[in-house]
Amino acid sequence: MTSTVWQIAGGAVALGVAVFLADRLLLWMERRGWVYWRKRKGLSSIGMDFAQEITPGARAVKHAMEQERVRKNVRPADEPPFRIDLDEGVVRVRRTDHDGPGR
Repeated sequence: MTSTVWQIAGGAVALGVAVFLADRLLLWMERRGWVYWRKRKGLSSIGMDFAQEITPGARAVKHAMEQERVRKNVRPADEPPFRIDLDEGVVRVRRTDHDGPGR
């Protein structure tokens, strides 16, 4: 019975040492840029994609963010800032809001 307790305790200590050494090895590899281990903040893009696929709320937030990004980047149809008349050989430049009368 006593030897079984010592075997279990020895196995637990050996497992702890192995985990500690693996952690140190992975931290060293991370400093060299080979892997991302503990020091990286946030999830990887693969992890984020997976989390967004399984969570309906996250999917809704992602969809709303994409819509907002598109809304901000797409402007309503404005008159272009200049017009080129090839027949007359003339370029007309429209003044913008930041152009003052002295410019």
